[in-house]
Amino acid sequence: MLTISAVVVFIAAEIGLIWKGGLKFWHAAICNIAALYLAATAIGPSLYGGLANAAEAVSRIRF
Repeated sequence: MLTISAVVVFIAAEIGLIWKGGLKFWHAAICNIAALYLAATAIGPSLYGGLANAAEAVSRIRF
């Protein structure tokens, strides 16, 4: 089983969007700052749980 950190996936997606998708670097930086702020608040564990549940649901999809 291969485990990839969500941070690695998000960074790869962000780099792809900056490089080919036309996303401005400073827009990505603002989103990163907002994400870190949310993670540090009381809603952080709920967000983590939601992401974990979404990852589990995606992993159950058989191609």
